[in-house]
Amino acid sequence: MRICIDARSLRDTPTGLGRYAAHLISHISRLDQQNEYIVIRRPSRHGTIAEQDNFREIAMSYDISSLRNTLGGARIINALQADIYHSLFHFLPLGVEAGQIVISLHDLIWVDHPRLADNKRLKRWAKGSLGKLGIRKAIRTADHIIAVSGSTRQAALANHALAAEKVTAIHHGVAPEWGFGFDNTETKLPEIFRERRFIFGLGNSLPYKNLPRLVRAFAELATTAPDLLLVLAGRGEGNPQLVQLAHQLGLSDRIHLAGQLSDTQIRACFTRALFFAFPSLIEGFGMPVLEAMASGCPVLTSNRSSLAEIAGNDAELVNPDEIGSIAAGMQRLLTDSALRQHLGRQGQARAATFTWERTAHQTIQVYNHLSLPTTSTHS
Repeated sequence: MRICIDARSLRDTPTGLGRYAAHLISHISRLDQQNEYIVIRRPSRHGTIAEQDNFREIAMSYDISSLRNTLGGARIINALQADIYHSLFHFLPLGVEAGQIVISLHDLIWVDHPRLADNKRLKRWAKGSLGKLGIRKAIRTADHIIAVSGSTRQAALANHALAAEKVTAIHHGVAPEWGFGFDNTETKLPEIFRERRFIFGLGNSLPYKNLPRLVRAFAELATTAPDLLLVLAGRGEGNPQLVQLAHQLGLSDRIHLAGQLSDTQIRACFTRALFFAFPSLIEGFGMPVLEAMASGCPVLTSNRSSLAEIAGNDAELVNPDEIGSIAAGMQRLLTDSALRQHLGRQGQARAATFTWERTAHQTIQVYNHLSLPTTSTHS
């Protein structure tokens, strides 16, 4: 087969989508030397994604997630005459043609929960509109959908009238450098991190990340632990509102917004934090939870969506809608060192079962299954 993988979600700046694209393609290239692969990449992307002889890369402009690409950009793809075209993001160029079309569905937040997609009303409207147009069209057009979790698969089936056989759940993996014996203790972090105990949070400040409730939950236990910090890393337009909330709660000196950290710094935070707090309202997968578990860091996360699915019984699960539930879970982890040690060990063992090799193997199985029936061309 000639398989075209659209990896324009992979940027030089680290992102969750980029991590997925890079690891998936790298591991597919190790497992499959039989099929011909063409990888579409951004012109600005540096470094080869896969070096095997049956892989070649072509540079193509436009971001796969942009409206501009949704309305065009199919001409180059169609000329490849691929047996399978796989978009690693859940949009498709208008008019794309291939024997079979596959998309990776990361979440349905823009479609099913647009009010949680952005802090600003205009952007919420834009994302909701683009989701309804772009994502809905993509999931209807695709011959097969790879959902990144069982929760995302179930949402697609329940809310979008898809046939069960059309959607396969394939979990992400976690790279070995997130744990499993790697030593991150020498990484330099701000002095304040080394001198005091801290709880670590990570992610953008969009509404679905639920950071205001996390801050308010921290406020409920802050007086009983005066040396404790809440460190929140990540980018986002909502950070000024978090600063204002911390000031209102009298916690400006206890809540530290660290900004965007490197992977090495994040691993060091996982190593040094008392626990990792990630009480999102909804996630398509929840990679930070898996990476924290791999690092041996105890995890507090939500009892719903993919987060409960990924964490299983090896994390402190809380109701993300209730500040009291989040605070109670934080208090349990703060005061019970045996619980933290138990969840650290169990979480690391669970994370070891999520491998990129398995992700790649199951993706190749989807390709092989699609090669069996007579192909049909989409336009």
